Amino acid sequence: MRQKRSKNYRKQMAIYSRNFQFRQPFQVLVDGDIVYDATKYKMNLPKALEGVVQGTIKPMITQCCIKSLYDRGSDAKEAIEIAKTFERRRCNHLETPLSQAECLSAVVNIKGKNKHRYVVATQDPRVRGQFRGVSATPIIYINRSVIIMEPMSPATIAASKRLEEEKLSAGLNNPRSRT
Repeated sequence: MRQKRSKNYRKQMAIYSRNFQFRQPFQVLVDGDIVYDATKYKMNLPKALEGVVQGTIKPMITQCCIKSLYDRGSDAKEAIEIAKTFERRRCNHLETPLSQAECLSAVVNIKGKNKHRYVVATQDPRVRGQFRGVSATPIIYINRSVIIMEPMSPATIAASKRLEEEKLSAGLNNPRSRT
């Protein structure tokens, strides 16, 4: 990984840890497309994700995303085997599996917040665009055999500034803190 990119990722994850209480092992919620593309590029996905978030991870996948890998047929056998090693995130869509986009948004986007502090790894540009509106959601994707973390979204930057201002104003309003 390039040094400049690595430094930016380290700064981003420090902001997520400090302001939004992300902690190691980071819960990385992957979709079937990124697992498939990682096998296509002969990439060790868990190790690459650890390099991006610069810490230990817990890779997770939903039942609907595994179903989409099975739907790809025999060319996704290697991706299915890798996906089976990841922790399953229960999505409660067993009777009627949803598309990967709908499933991920149902799991992560709870009332406009990333309540469970997931790092989302997806290849679908529509899903990435959807999660840019959810504050405190790091987004990872693969671009030509290089794993990339998107810059913080405007929603995340706004939420981070708001939290910093609340911390500062809380210190000013506390009468014991004055000397």
